Amino acid sequence: MTDVPEVTINIPSDIQSSTKFADLPLAPMLLDSLSKQNIEYMTKVQDLAIPHILAGSDVAVKAKTGSGKSIAFLLPALDLIYRAQMKPRNGTGVIVMSPTRELALQLYKVAKELAQDRIQIGLAVGGTSLQKETEKLAKGCSLVIATPGRLRDHIANSIGFKFSHLFLIIFDEADLLLDLGFEEEISQLLDVLPNAETRQTALFSATLSDRVLKLKNLVLKENLVKLDADEHSTFTTRVNFTQGYIVCPPDLKFLLLYTFIKKNKNQKIIVFMSTCASVEFYSNFLRYINLDDVHCIYGKLKQAQRTNVAEQFSKAESGVLIATNVAARGLDIPDVDYIIQFDPPDSIESYVHRAGRACRGTTSRKGTGILFLSETETGFVKMLSEIGLVLSEFEFPTKKIINVQEEMEKTVSMNYNLATLAQAAFRDCCLAYANHSLRKIFDIAKLEVEKLSKSYGLRVMPRIDAIIGRQRKEMKDRKYGQKDKKEK
Repeated sequence: MTDVPEVTINIPSDIQSSTKFADLPLAPMLLDSLSKQNIEYMTKVQDLAIPHILAGSDVAVKAKTGSGKSIAFLLPALDLIYRAQMKPRNGTGVIVMSPTRELALQLYKVAKELAQDRIQIGLAVGGTSLQKETEKLAKGCSLVIATPGRLRDHIANSIGFKFSHLFLIIFDEADLLLDLGFEEEISQLLDVLPNAETRQTALFSATLSDRVLKLKNLVLKENLVKLDADEHSTFTTRVNFTQGYIVCPPDLKFLLLYTFIKKNKNQKIIVFMSTCASVEFYSNFLRYINLDDVHCIYGKLKQAQRTNVAEQFSKAESGVLIATNVAARGLDIPDVDYIIQFDPPDSIESYVHRAGRACRGTTSRKGTGILFLSETETGFVKMLSEIGLVLSEFEFPTKKIINVQEEMEKTVSMNYNLATLAQAAFRDCCLAYANHSLRKIFDIAKLEVEKLSKSYGLRVMPRIDAIIGRQRKEMKDRKYGQKDKKEK
């Protein structure tokens, strides 16, 4: 497995702009910050968005993770604060709304590095001391990065929080903000926050749907500038990222993963799975059989736990992080060697976001992405190739597989907790598969469920008749409906 071939992706020239930050009329302190971080040239999204934000325009920017969008809005926001000569006593001039605590923390880190303590940056997220946040906001923060719920709490209860001079609101991952159910909270905040007719708005999103642009109480200027950083580009990633896929029978998926981890124990690996239950089972099982340095992040963990895990894994030189897609959106973990997509992504966008976790940090460090697929799922590779993303097939290492199947089944059968987790994980995996957005490729009727159950260490497959039966009925109804329409 360590002999994975190098597959270089052809990166279009418009991903990295030829424009230097020094060509922009930015504050000297910000240019100095960029210079200290050895950042000289803008990415495409930065080149597109920054001049418009500096000019005071409302912008709606479509940009993928890994495109440099954090700097695309934080840098001009800080420049506008600097040129307005805002002081802490003036309160908050810019608010950045982020969908998750983890993403907000990453933005806070980037903003602090750019500001170099010359501009006060505030952070308002759950899982931290509300009192400490309140005290800092009362002292004055020119730029505040917040999750919607926490921002609402401070607006309602923190008397010293001044925001009457608010002139810019930025929405990071706007699509995810809505997907996570913040639509009503954001609408309420927009109704309360001042200067609706004059303040500037910047939307950054992986998609630019009508749902995002027509958010209730969102006031956009008539001269809204729509920008697509992905237009005419293929896969937004670094040149030192290689990738491919392995065709693997469902019953051998875990054995392949286990072999890979054992043979790359000195590497940093992120493994993506489709459900919280799978992450919980596999992380517990790997720890149970004494595999060192196994971490996990999934939606059901408390925010403080997720942040702690992310920080530990970020600092680690090696180890394994098993995660659901919650870790794929903006979580900046440096120097990841391998991205393993154990379960298929729910969409092309999801594939891109997962793969975008590699090669962050040390630019000379190479990263490799490996997608596990069964024979019936290889149509996804063709779908990726149609957008210019070509994956090479890595050979399944039959002779190198470490066969721990019997040990796994014995361990699971003798441990009540592991057995319960395995059964729940298997059922949830089948349910997620049955509801896959790309059902023509990922068809539950074609999934070898008995073989898949072996990958969870189950000697007897739990009953999932209802899941498969419901999906088959839906497919039948859908075809029947299509027939009716044709007859009409």
